[in-house]
Amino acid sequence: MLKKICNKFNHLKEVTECYLFQERYPLLNRLYRLYGIGKDAMGVVLMLHRICERMDGHLPSNEHLKISPAFLEKAIVKYKKAGFSFISLDQLYEILTGKLSIDKPFVCFTLDDGYLDNYDNAYPIFKKHQIPFAVFVATDFPDKKAVLWWYVIEDLILKSSKIKLSDGSQYTCNTFQEKWDTFRYIREKVLLLNQQNMINELNQLFSDYNLNWLSPVQSLSMNWEQIKLLTQDPLCTIGGHTVSHVALNTLSLEDLDNETTNGINIIQAHTSYKPEYFAYPYGSEKENGEREYAYIRNSDIKMAFISYGGFINSNCLLEQVPRFMLK
Repeated sequence: MLKKICNKFNHLKEVTECYLFQERYPLLNRLYRLYGIGKDAMGVVLMLHRICERMDGHLPSNEHLKISPAFLEKAIVKYKKAGFSFISLDQLYEILTGKLSIDKPFVCFTLDDGYLDNYDNAYPIFKKHQIPFAVFVATDFPDKKAVLWWYVIEDLILKSSKIKLSDGSQYTCNTFQEKWDTFRYIREKVLLLNQQNMINELNQLFSDYNLNWLSPVQSLSMNWEQIKLLTQDPLCTIGGHTVSHVALNTLSLEDLDNETTNGINIIQAHTSYKPEYFAYPYGSEKENGEREYAYIRNSDIKMAFISYGGFINSNCLLEQVPRFMLK
């Protein structure tokens, strides 16, 4: 039966390559296409972050988190015309646990973090087309405590010709390429900081600058009332994404448990809805390993999502469900 189903999915790779990666940054698009080459593909889980227009002159490392509302709607229409099914996380779980059979390829939309444009721009499009979708919420976003350092650092780099950090490292930022390279170098340093003491760690690293690390979250995140409204719509599934969007492999096991469990409990306290699904913050192999996967495997979480890995097939692990970035 599975072989028969998979034979109907030969166009999955072609459709994905044609429509998912056409908006900008062709070199990155090629990389993601290479990730997408897989066998026995049953469908694809798409990972989105922000649904808004990209801004010229800003760094690709952040801009690649955005797709325009028009592009999202275009992707939905293309998948509809190609005969794909649009499924929820509950349906995906039933497929992967053998409780549901499906005779055509599927698409599952997921959005990470809890950005306001998910509610303002994406939700009306999903509603218009009656497409199920999921939002993985890091609770510091609606609590307005999330440290969106990637935007603060980008703003600093774009305004500067040189960056000097307290560890002695210095970066020249005269050209756009130098600014982009600087951001990527600094990003790697930030991910190694003590994630539980992030603002103090960042202030120490950027001691020569007076930066407001909480400024972006004030305007960019949903509030709890909007998230509660989403939980009341059958089209939407709200999932856990920790409290502070922390790199889990930097935490003790106790702190990992606190971040994960408290994130789910806080959502339930504000919305009366208890998430059953989870997405790893950052979600790459650099931030997650067997310890993190084993924790999820032994928890009450039914299914957890990484940020790479390609298509869905019958061999997917419930604690490591792969996704493609829609971009």
